[in-house]
Amino acid sequence: MMRKRKQKMISPPRHSTSYKTMKIFYLKRVEDESGVSGTGRVAQGFIFDNGKVAVTWLSEHPSVTIYDSIGEIHAIHSHEGKTEIIMEPDYKRAFGELKSFVENFSLADACLTKLSPESAAGKLITKN
Repeated sequence: MMRKRKQKMISPPRHSTSYKTMKIFYLKRVEDESGVSGTGRVAQGFIFDNGKVAVTWLSEHPSVTIYDSIGEIHAIHSHEGKTEIIMEPDYKRAFGELKSFVENFSLADACLTKLSPESAAGKLITKN
């Protein structure tokens, strides 16, 4: 009678919990040397937390390619400056930072840093 061996479970590696925000970009082509992809916004991409990059082409023949870094994208597709990598703004993070600023902003405190509390304007601000 054969006994089944109990297999040891291997846990997946743990990664750092300090995640960055995935960045979004597009390729803007000023001049199309090959006549294939056209000009303007020709591709979209993502930079993952680990630095890897995925790019998809916005053309008749869309494909997705994975690169090791944004540097590879530049080296392969910039065509001596004829294609630019344009980073999309991170609106969600910007909104969060602005919201935090507004919630913690006091116009009265800002004014009092410029005015003497003993001045007429300073007394009016501290009164209200």
